[in-house]
Amino acid sequence: MEHNIFLLDISHLTKVDMAAFIEEEIVLLDNMDESSSGPVGEQSSRSFPIQSQMSMVLLSLEGEIRIRISLMEYVVRPNMFCVIVPGVIFEIFSISAESKGFMIATRNNFMPVTEKAAQVMSFYKCLQNSNCFTFGEKELAEFIKVYRSIKDIVQETEHPFRIPMLQAYVQIMYYWMVPVVIKETELQTKYPRTRQEEIFQRFISEVETYYRRERSVKFYADLLCISPKYLSSVIYKVSQKLAGEWIDAYVILEAKTLLKSERLTVQQISERLNFPNQSFFGKFFKRCSGMSPKEYMNS
Repeated sequence: MEHNIFLLDISHLTKVDMAAFIEEEIVLLDNMDESSSGPVGEQSSRSFPIQSQMSMVLLSLEGEIRIRISLMEYVVRPNMFCVIVPGVIFEIFSISAESKGFMIATRNNFMPVTEKAAQVMSFYKCLQNSNCFTFGEKELAEFIKVYRSIKDIVQETEHPFRIPMLQAYVQIMYYWMVPVVIKETELQTKYPRTRQEEIFQRFISEVETYYRRERSVKFYADLLCISPKYLSSVIYKVSQKLAGEWIDAYVILEAKTLLKSERLTVQQISERLNFPNQSFFGKFFKRCSGMSPKEYMNS
């Protein structure tokens, strides 16, 4: 994803009233100890996709959160956690009124570059198929303990070794997540994919590479050396969504992100996404989203 689109960084999160943070390093948001849910537990009135410039972990303790991460939709229930890595586009659709939990965000490369840290960060490779996972009761309790320790250290404003202590605790936090993520990945790969599932995964990989300039099903069928008709049939059988719908979903997701960034004009976005002209882009956007680009930009 190109870096001139909208990016959510730590500075945005520090403006939230309940935030505990160290400027440009780490931000914590939680309502675990509130008698009522408060801001974290309010229903979302509107949503739009944003791209993260930091590593984020979201844990749900009560209620439900509806979220889309890299075009995959999840309902995050109690004991579940989501991992969002830098560069990923996500969108929170709603948060139930009774929701409680916490979120921790760290700048990219917050953890020191050590052999152990590299091993922890390698678990990101397992996030290609899923971003949300479920803790067992023991792991959940320990994870919460680590979070509370991190929060205590953030609030120790005079401690001379606050940053290295936080880096160590964030590593411990990832050590609690790694086995859960790896176990889930092993379960997914335990059974070999069918040929149709392989075609679907290859199709999605190619779409992620070329969607900014190619929206023809035939283009992707040619890359996979199969007919457009067969590709369309396979994609629908595996995902219950047409191949063209997947292509459009990637295009519209970036279009929405670019529009909300307010850094490019509609014309520039149209050109970036390889539409023949602004009018054609506007018709495409309205067909997919129900409103014009300018209406969405101002929503």
